Parts: sequence; C-alpha cells; structure tokens
Amino acid sequence: MTWVSWRLQRTETLIAVGIVALLAALLIPTGIQMANAYHQDGLAACLSINPSKPVLCGNELGDFQQRFQALTTLANWFTLIPGMIGVLLAAPFIFDLENGTYRLAWTQSITRGRWLLGKLGLPVASAVLAAGALILLFTWWRAPNVHINGRLDIGNYDTTGTVVIGYTLFALALALALGAIWRRAAASLTVAFVAYFAVRIFVDYSLRNHLIAPLKATYKGAQQPSFLYNAHVMSVNATLHGKQIMSGSGGGFNGGHVHVEVAPGISNAVFHVVYQPASHFWPLQLTETGLFVGLATMLILFAAWWTKARTA
Repeated sequence: MTWVSWRLQRTETLIAVGIVALLAALLIPTGIQMANAYHQDGLAACLSINPSKPVLCGNELGDFQQRFQALTTLANWFTLIPGMIGVLLAAPFIFDLENGTYRLAWTQSITRGRWLLGKLGLPVASAVLAAGALILLFTWWRAPNVHINGRLDIGNYDTTGTVVIGYTLFALALALALGAIWRRAAASLTVAFVAYFAVRIFVDYSLRNHLIAPLKATYKGAQQPSFLYNAHVMSVNATLHGKQIMSGSGGGFNGGHVHVEVAPGISNAVFHVVYQPASHFWPLQLTETGLFVGLATMLILFAAWWTKARTA
C-alpha cells in the first residue's frame, strides 16, 4: 500500500521538489551576492560596533537596501510557496475521490483505515520535508536582512522559524478537507489556496499581535530607545505639555535600524508605545505554528472521518 500511495503521489511530490529547486536556483546566487555586499560594504562591522545607534550606518544601510529592494520585495511574495506546495500535495487524494479509483483499492483486501493512512500520511510527510527545506533556504538567504531589520520584520518572520511548517500543513489540510466534501479537484484546490491566502492576511495583520501579550513602555524624546531595537511597534502615541501631538500605528518605528527625525520641540515629547520586543520571536513563532498545526490536524482528521463515513 505504501508503494502504491507513493506511485500515485510521485508526480506532485516531484513537482514540489522542482519548485524548491527553482527557488534555490534563484536564492543561492542572489544570497551569496547579498552576503558579500553586506560584508564588503562594512555593514557587519558598522552595526556590530553600536547596534543601538543605526544612524551611524545610515549611508551604508541606504545603499544596501536600495540595491536589493526589488529582490527583497519579490522574496516577500515567496511566503505563498508553502501554500502552493501544501495544496499541490493534496491533489492525488482528491483525484482518487473524484475519479472513484479508491474503490479498486478497497476491493484488494485493503481496509479504509489503511488506505486513508497511506493517502493522508504520505503528503503530510512530504509537506513537512518541503517546509524544512524552505526554512533552511530562507533562513540562510535572509540573514543580512535579519541583521538590519530584525526577525520580527514581516518578510523575515513569515519565511524563517517554524511557522513555514504550520503554513504548509494548513494549506494541505484545508485542500484535503474541501476535497473530501466536494470531490472536485479543481474547485477544491483553488478555493483552498484562496482561503489560505485570506487566513494568512488575517493572521499576519490582525491576530499575530495578540498571540503573545505585547509590552508597553514610555520614554521621552524622539530618538528610539534601545529596548525598541528590532522590535515591532504596534502603536505609538506622543504628548507634549499634556497635549497629544501624535497617535497611530508603529509605522516608521518598526525595525531596529530606524532613525526618527527630531522635529522642533519634539525632543521634550513623551512617547507611549505598545510593542513586541525581539525576544518574543520564538514565543510568537511557536504559538503561531501550534495554531496552524492544530487547525491542520483537525482538518485532516475531518477529511479522514468524512471520507470513511460518507464514501461508498
């Protein structure tokens, strides 16, 4: 049964390997180029001398970011790749249900439970391996950007750490659940990917900030203090002589290497910030990964139950 499942899953698995290989073909040479520029331009030495005062490295940072801005912007869209791979790996299971070929397996003394174990277990294992490869690739490629903007920068956060595993499994499980109900591959895979994208937007821009309780702080003057180094500032308010002069989201305060220009008189302002410090990276990662893996587990179990109970 394992061999048969692999034969049926082989094409989609090889396509997933091809996607990772094409991504590596793009990221490895550009990653080497970025790493060389990061060291040759003196950014590593500059930031290591006094990381709490990034303005000292302003010209070097500006040149580096401008040089690789287009590439970094493109790479931010690669966060959709875990969803693509997850949905792709669900296709053989749905094709089996759509075409009715599962009936042949069930007449060969193969129980439904064993068939489901093979059909669902193999794509799950493939998804985890593909996600692991993506994590290694992106973590290496984004190293210079992490040193500059911190790990809580949304592009860095979404493609490094353990969340990639959660994203891939969630997309896979969502496609499996929809496929078990509809038994239409094209519709199930399309809706699953769109739903994955919508959930990612909701988590990235709304839910994530509340997975771990943020910290609050007050400081005086417009110069960003060291405790906001590489932090994600969720909101900032400023008062001057008891009157509010600024209110809103973190905006330009995000990232560790941001310099806030001092306007006339604002050096006496009192700032109130709500933020996620850099030290919250792993608690946020593990919590978010647990959320997506938990949802994926429930969806896979539902797909197995629905298929076993409703398929004749």
